[in-house]
Amino acid sequence: MRPTVLATLACVLAATCWAASAVIATGAFERGMTPERLAESRVVTALVPLGAYLLLARRDLVRPPRAALPAIVAFGASLVVVNFAYYLAISRVPVGVAISLQYTAPVLILAATALVGRRSPHGIVWLAGGLTLAGATLVSGALAGGPSGPMDGIGLAAGIGSAISYAAYLVTAELAGSRGAHPVTTLFIGFVVAAVIWGVVLPYWDWPFEMLADPQIAWRVVAVGLVGTLLPFALSVAALRWISSAIAGIATTTEPVLAAALAWLFLQQALSAPQLVGGALVVAGVLAAQLARAPAPAATPVEIAP
Repeated sequence: MRPTVLATLACVLAATCWAASAVIATGAFERGMTPERLAESRVVTALVPLGAYLLLARRDLVRPPRAALPAIVAFGASLVVVNFAYYLAISRVPVGVAISLQYTAPVLILAATALVGRRSPHGIVWLAGGLTLAGATLVSGALAGGPSGPMDGIGLAAGIGSAISYAAYLVTAELAGSRGAHPVTTLFIGFVVAAVIWGVVLPYWDWPFEMLADPQIAWRVVAVGLVGTLLPFALSVAALRWISSAIAGIATTTEPVLAAALAWLFLQQALSAPQLVGGALVVAGVLAAQLARAPAPAATPVEIAP
């Protein structure tokens, strides 16, 4: 199987993790956990095992190439923004609207590449971006209607912010790889930067540790950090060694489709006809992106950490 196909499948698996994490996080919110504190804790929860592994087994991957450091710092900052903005959005506007806004990111990347980049995206890639955006909108139910009246302005702004920061996360991770950074190094330094930013904005000594006495909150905090953060971010960052940020963004647009499927399997939530059509559009978009065979970013070959 071609590396580009494996990389795309890695992004789909990352989307599966994010879809499961959204369901898990919702339960934490219902029990009183705030979006900003869960976004803060997920970074630290992911950082601890990753840092322990590197310090004990792969210290050679702790220090990034100097040329890649600015991109990695920007990657870490974008992690803070995308996590907080998305959680804030789903707490203030319908989830379907928040998801649809976030998954304009691949189209934003394509537009930015066409305007200021040296690469001109293949026409099929533009088609793939449009198909996945339309499919994600249908699956999320953003067009299904809801309560009358204007939507919350802060929530809409947060949704737009999550799209921009998600695009920035993909682009900066790709840039770090093209400058010789190992995916694990990018992830580790990025998490460190994100943890420092969170510590300044929301001091850790004020974190509501007493809430961990509730087992339902405790396991959700851990699961969001490991299953919803460490694993999917590792998969998507590693995939950017073989596929572009635009293709990776298109592949992760499968998240709302997978979330709807999980809700159907485990929560007995029926899928409507528009959702089924939307799912088919997302799958078609991902397949179209593969047919485009866009060139992979010029990353420096490095070994995969065992």
